[in-house]
Amino acid sequence: MRRLIPARRHATLRQPLRAALLTLCFAGFAAAATLPAQAQAAGGSHAALFARVEAAASRSDSPALKYHLGMLLNNGIGSARDLPRAYALFSEAAAAGDALAAYKVGCYLAGQFAGVVPLDEAQALAYKQRAAEAGYDLAQHDVGLVLLKRGDRAGAERWLALASRQGDLASTRALAVLAEKDGKDPVQALGLLLVAQAGMRPAPAALADRIATLKSGMDDAGRQRAEALQAGWVTGPTALTQQARAGMRDVEPLLTAARPTGQQP
Repeated sequence: MRRLIPARRHATLRQPLRAALLTLCFAGFAAAATLPAQAQAAGGSHAALFARVEAAASRSDSPALKYHLGMLLNNGIGSARDLPRAYALFSEAAAAGDALAAYKVGCYLAGQFAGVVPLDEAQALAYKQRAAEAGYDLAQHDVGLVLLKRGDRAGAERWLALASRQGDLASTRALAVLAEKDGKDPVQALGLLLVAQAGMRPAPAALADRIATLKSGMDDAGRQRAEALQAGWVTGPTALTQQARAGMRDVEPLLTAARPTGQQP
């Protein structure tokens, strides 16, 4: 994983873009795979929880339930991994308006699992952009990298900034690299690296060294502007990003809503 960001992200701007995007598509795995105590208590086991979600999804039109069932099949939790079925569920949920499912469809189309669906980079971007526009930080990061590859630096910086302001440190570092490139904006680069440093526990020594180098070449006014940028940069995750990070923790209310009247859990 990246050296200047936490373990949730892998890619750097120096790695091939497609590999970076594929890695990011796996970021939702941890939230889905780490089932919370309340889900374990309610379902008794991964297999029992899978059965409950599958049954609820079969009797409900909820796109969110289809998305969660897709994630369980995508990750092989409570059942054997079934990627074609997972993709079909993501597609159904995305067609019904679920933004996180749209992101997963985009990941498959970008080549996350070779051979499940044909590679289609244009459609992958379109699906991911739906999720990005809905506020999902991973999707915003992915869209930013694709636009950067296409030479749309302004568009890339816009999407990366939206993700960075949610606390996405991969996007923060990417923006810092762009700001520092060719001496474009060392004040912004310093401010963004300070944001990254504040979000990492512990921060790597290489990051501290880079911050010290930037500070040494800057006057007091520049350092103060960088610190002001850091102080007001992160505004917090959107509701959709919080939902994605919650993973299976949000499934119980969906199961309750899908339960026939009078039926006990």
